Amino acid sequence: MGDLEIIGHRGYAARAPENTLVSIDAALTAGAGAVEFDVHVASCGTPVLIHDEMLDRTTDGHGPISHRSVEQLRALDAGSWFQPEFAGERIPTLSDALDHVAGRAEHIYPEVKGIRQPSDVDRIVQIVRNSPMSARTTFISIDWNILERVRARDASVRVGFIVTTADLFDDALARATADPAAILDLNHEIALDEPAVVQRARDEGVEVVTWTVNEPAEATLLRQSGVTGFTTDHVGRLLEWAGQESA
Repeated sequence: MGDLEIIGHRGYAARAPENTLVSIDAALTAGAGAVEFDVHVASCGTPVLIHDEMLDRTTDGHGPISHRSVEQLRALDAGSWFQPEFAGERIPTLSDALDHVAGRAEHIYPEVKGIRQPSDVDRIVQIVRNSPMSARTTFISIDWNILERVRARDASVRVGFIVTTADLFDDALARATADPAAILDLNHEIALDEPAVVQRARDEGVEVVTWTVNEPAEATLLRQSGVTGFTTDHVGRLLEWAGQESA
């Protein structure tokens, strides 16, 4: 597919409970070369895969993740909320996920979301650095201070500035342009509304990934504007589109 990358959003979020190993498996088995997942930090400092600050939506637990140890988190059911067949699926640690994708994924995008303190970022970076996925990782975050901390700890790793609204684009582009190992990760609606911003980034040598792209018609428009990475809940649908796009 050349420079076209299909990225499983939280694994394969349309087919399996998000941010679980079974969801990551589903994305890779379907043919995605890359996966994105979310990282929060347990009370003991262990990074784990989950999207929300609270446990309630995607587990049978309640309350903040940051108030539970990794042992307590591992005891929760993170699959039944999605479908009964996934009962007993657990919250994986970041180390679990890295071991699981090693030798299988071409690229991973850990989104660092919830930390207790800045030193948590150091631990996350160190865990990735010690894994076989170190050279295949792009750390992404809405909190650009986290990315600055990542960069301070590892000058070589790729980082991606998540851009949620159009008014943040200029600042994000300036930051990415100043960092040769940085990309932009845009809300896809920004690129659909203003395709020229993608070309602006590309003119500066900055790669653009978009989220969350589930419709092939939108993917086509984004591709025409210069987007190369497509984060999607519907991995199979976008892979089929990508195959036709590359034919």
